[in-house]
Amino acid sequence: MTLARTSKKKIVVASPIAITCLLMAWTAAVYRYSDSGTWHIYPALAVLPLVLVWHLALIVRYAPRAPMVVYAVLHLCVLAILWPGCLMLISKDSF
Repeated sequence: MTLARTSKKKIVVASPIAITCLLMAWTAAVYRYSDSGTWHIYPALAVLPLVLVWHLALIVRYAPRAPMVVYAVLHLCVLAILWPGCLMLISKDSF
């Protein structure tokens, strides 16, 4: 495996975490300026399905699958806590 291929794989595998970091940055940037029903919530709503599909693609693409499954479960557990909190901050509403 070449160095470029290894670097590309690291970027692809780390992308779900990067998307989660973007969610937190987006929340920090807009929660003070958003109101209930504003467009600011839409990018945050897209994060969970995007990360879920990305993890499924990683599980299908890379072998052995067990490390990718563990990575997906751990990351999605963290995201399951962060995502609703970010949505509540942005929308000024509680679940």
